[in-house]
Amino acid sequence: MKLIKITKQGSLHFKLSDGRIGVCYESGYVRVSIKNSTTRFYQINKLNKITTPDYYKGVMGTNYFYRRDIISNCVDRVQHLLNFNNNNCI
Repeated sequence: MKLIKITKQGSLHFKLSDGRIGVCYESGYVRVSIKNSTTRFYQINKLNKITTPDYYKGVMGTNYFYRRDIISNCVDRVQHLLNFNNNNCI
């Protein structure tokens, strides 16, 4: 994994071992490009399912939504991307 550039907003762009681009944003998100493109990215932050009570029935777990974990520390974002690189890139 090699640092390519740092943008004005503070985003860190890395080139991963298999040629993809990984980006750590100041907002807390970490994204990785798809293999054949450098313009399409997907998020690799952990996705949590949050259940809410159904107010009409009073039953827990019938309504839910998903929320991504935001990594607030820059060092943790880079470590998350490095772990992704070690586990998923050849």
